[in-house]
Amino acid sequence: TERTVADIVSAIVEQYRVQVAEGVTLDSWVVRPDVPGPVPLVLTVTPYYPGGSPVTAATAATEASHALGRLGDELVPRGYAVGIVSVRGTGYSEGCFTQGGAQEARDTTTVIEHLASQAWSNGKVGLIGVSYDGTTPQDAWVAGSPSLKTVVPISGISDLYKYNFVNGVPINVQGFGFNTYYWVLVGLVPFPLGGTPGADPTSIPGAAAGEACNDQAAVQEGGVSSTLDGNKDAYWVERDFLAELEANPDIERASVFYIHGLQDWNVKDHNMEDWLAGVQASGVPFKAWLGQWGHAWPQSTSTTSRCSVGTDDVGGACRNDWWNKTLVAWFDQFLKGVDTGILDVPAVQVQDDDGVWRHEADWPPTDVSWRTLHPDEDGKLADAPGSGSASYFDAYGALLETNAGLATPSDTPTQGAFVSAKLTETVHLSGLPRFEGDVTASGRRASLVLTLAERFPGGLERTFNFAAQSLNHVADLSAGKDDISGLKQHVVVDFFPADDVVHAGSRIVLYASGNTVGSDAGGGPSLQPVSDGSTITLDFAGAKLVLPIDATLAFEDPQPYDAPQG
Repeated sequence: TERTVADIVSAIVEQYRVQVAEGVTLDSWVVRPDVPGPVPLVLTVTPYYPGGSPVTAATAATEASHALGRLGDELVPRGYAVGIVSVRGTGYSEGCFTQGGAQEARDTTTVIEHLASQAWSNGKVGLIGVSYDGTTPQDAWVAGSPSLKTVVPISGISDLYKYNFVNGVPINVQGFGFNTYYWVLVGLVPFPLGGTPGADPTSIPGAAAGEACNDQAAVQEGGVSSTLDGNKDAYWVERDFLAELEANPDIERASVFYIHGLQDWNVKDHNMEDWLAGVQASGVPFKAWLGQWGHAWPQSTSTTSRCSVGTDDVGGACRNDWWNKTLVAWFDQFLKGVDTGILDVPAVQVQDDDGVWRHEADWPPTDVSWRTLHPDEDGKLADAPGSGSASYFDAYGALLETNAGLATPSDTPTQGAFVSAKLTETVHLSGLPRFEGDVTASGRRASLVLTLAERFPGGLERTFNFAAQSLNHVADLSAGKDDISGLKQHVVVDFFPADDVVHAGSRIVLYASGNTVGSDAGGGPSLQPVSDGSTITLDFAGAKLVLPIDATLAFEDPQPYDAPQG
């Protein structure tokens, strides 16, 4: 049946002011269908909600509306309560916005248990959201909560350090002041990001009181210190969900439907590195969608927009079976106790960068074969081990395409390029490619930044993956060296998790440079390496590029998008 805004406007709307630790009160709203019997609850826990009722009744001048989005449109008419919770220090919630951390997770579990105990609730709660709203479900999942039965994190952070750094290399602009500018955006005033002052006047005093707080001083100090040294110190370890999972493996936890875009250059997909394996190893019911989209839901929130293979939408949010089929089946399974068959389908559905979906039992796939290529001083990527060395100037960590005027040593190139033979067959690279080799920098601070590209027969190239490692943090991510000038180090670094197709007749190119190559044209990790200007030397004895090749491909049939148009 067709679902309209009227289904939500006619629902029951309730505000809950839930007291959590330290006497802090969090602001929560629940919209639930006016039906007999208990109903399950799906929550979004967010720093972005400005406060006030999520449902606005019609007036003489305006139509009725609501702030629950497509999620509310789909779930409330199907017998779900849908709620919004503002994390402490944001919206009209009291307290200090700590940008993740153990207290934020404990707050969420307190709200979950409070709402699950209401007379209208069946005692089963799910969490869902995108970005920060996809981070809070993972944080609460690790903490554990008896009434939390499932989480659906979409483009969520698993390690706040990884949102700001890649192996000690700062991400621009996150690595330079994220804690400060994000606090200004969502925590500094009690009606953030477009909220209306006075929408909930009774809550303003408590919300405003939390803006200047002792905990925020620690947040700002944590951000400043890592900006200076790049270290993953105790501040970041507290915000590393995998570390907490490994420290508390025996907590009973909910099912997980993990969703991330493999072209998400906001919450970059190295957040799934190790984390995804940890979630799968925990033994909870697990499912994952990994598609070639960016920082987004896996399907448009519009009810009229559909994606089609062969159009620009293939690179965007592209599964037409999300909102009214897969999402509903997942929640019905775990929040209503209905056997929908969702657990009988393959656990992992992944889309390669040709736009084709296939099935995997786990991800990264464990049934890949590993092909090793070796860079050499002749600029080749060959099957045989290389010898000799090559040097390049790192141009102070600049993107060369946009900083061509930088002064560089006249006798030193600004990148190394290593090219394979033509591929005799198409290969699927699925998982995390890896580089290993000895590296020396002439300067005090420097980074190894690598780019993988496909060179087509006509000579055009496309970049498809990247790796970065601060050479000051090779030995210890928590305590970088102040000066690595002249120090030869053995570097082992993974590229970003990816699912890429390199076609027969093409060549694989490995670039080493001061920053990523080709990413200024769109799509890339936006790195800003810290460098005082180094000549980087790669020793090819033992150097290798290791590629995960998946040859056991089970493609979906039919594919989850419309046929090409025209």
